[in-house]
Amino acid sequence: MASRVNNHFEIPDNLKNIYGEIEVSPIGVLKNYALNVVQGKVQKYEAENKHFEKKYECLFEKFKKKNQNLKNQEVFEEDDDLLDWEFACENLKYWRKRAKELNNE
Repeated sequence: MASRVNNHFEIPDNLKNIYGEIEVSPIGVLKNYALNVVQGKVQKYEAENKHFEKKYECLFEKFKKKNQNLKNQEVFEEDDDLLDWEFACENLKYWRKRAKELNNE
């Protein structure tokens, strides 16, 4: 599905010429830019996920269950890491989905 952008902008002639020479459209350039940004986000959250996997020597779900089973015990660092790790996992899932959408267009 495509949306029409209401903002009017003009592509300078020298850019039009370059796009023509390298056989790429302005839409292709925008798509590639978006894909690069999205892939950067995927890499960021993958790195965070790997950091926590290495630190706790397990996957997120196992760590989450372990943390939930600690009744009446607070380990502040682990509680904070759980929230940060969960945030990283959710964002990783979200940005991987967006990357897949961009690749399928």
